[in-house]
Amino acid sequence: MSRVRIRIDFTPLTDDDEFVLGELTDELAESLREIGGEVERVDRPAVDPDAKGAAELLLGVVTVLAGTDPGYVQALVDVVLSFLQRNTGRRVHLRVGDIELTIDRPTHAQTDELVRTVRAAIERARS
Repeated sequence: MSRVRIRIDFTPLTDDDEFVLGELTDELAESLREIGGEVERVDRPAVDPDAKGAAELLLGVVTVLAGTDPGYVQALVDVVLSFLQRNTGRRVHLRVGDIELTIDRPTHAQTDELVRTVRAAIERARS
């Protein structure tokens, strides 16, 4: 079964510092790993010429390798929604191929539509 990489990031709040953002990124990544995803934090290449090629982690951004299994897609959406419930005031952005979704506080009907949209986006990106 072919899989596709999904980029997931969340919006910071004005009083967030690097420590808070790092902790939240780790929390989101760990929750995604618990559902069986191959999860990575995203690196940003160093722009400082004196950095000797080192990269730093982007805070608030992870990627997950996902298939179209309906159970997995539902679990991924559930993880994102749980993250939002625990971290009020944030938004999560999902990017699957060229499709980008912003999630805030969806209703049950919007959640069902979100699962269908993510699944369709994965299918489209695999093609």
